[in-house]
Amino acid sequence: MSRLSDGLEQGGTEFPTVYWPSWRCRASFFAECPLPDFEPSSLYAVLGFVFCGDRVALADIRDRGYCIPSGKIEEGEEPLQAMVREAYEETGARLDIGRMRSIGWYRLEAAGREDRICPVFVAQVDGFSEIPEGSESAGVRLAEMSEVPGIYFFWDELVEAVFGYAFGVQASSGWHGF
Repeated sequence: MSRLSDGLEQGGTEFPTVYWPSWRCRASFFAECPLPDFEPSSLYAVLGFVFCGDRVALADIRDRGYCIPSGKIEEGEEPLQAMVREAYEETGARLDIGRMRSIGWYRLEAAGREDRICPVFVAQVDGFSEIPEGSESAGVRLAEMSEVPGIYFFWDELVEAVFGYAFGVQASSGWHGF
C-alpha cells in the first residue's frame, strides 16, 4: 500500500497525526475521503459513532472502559455490515442503514507492517435490544459530548478532533432519536 501524506486536509478540517503507544502506531484520520487503494488485508476494523438523538452510545468494554462500538472486520464482511454487527454486539443498538454513513477512515501506521485502514461511520440508532450473551461489553451509556472526555478510555487531540467532527456531522444530518 502506498503511504499517504500526513496532515492531509479534507472537508476544511485538518486532523493531527499522533502516536498511540498502546497500539504502537501513528494514527491519522482522513475525513470525507474515499478509501485508498490498499491490500484487502489492510482493511482492519470499523469504528462507529452511534447516536441516539444528540447523545453517543458508548460501550463499556471489559478491561478497557467506555469507547465507541468498534471491532475487526470478519472475512467476507463489508465495512458497513461489520459496523452494524459491532454496534449490536457491543451496545445492543439496532441501526437504520438509511441513517448511517461513512465519515472517513483512520490510518494506523507502524514500522515493519502494512498500514491498517479503519473505516469510521456515523449512525442513528433505531432502538436498543439487550446486549447479546457473551459480548465483551458490560453495558452501554448514552453520553453528551461534554461528558465524553472525562469517561472515554483514551483521550488525545486526534480522538477529540474526530469526536467533534462526528458530533458536527450528526448535528447537521437532520436525524433524530427513535
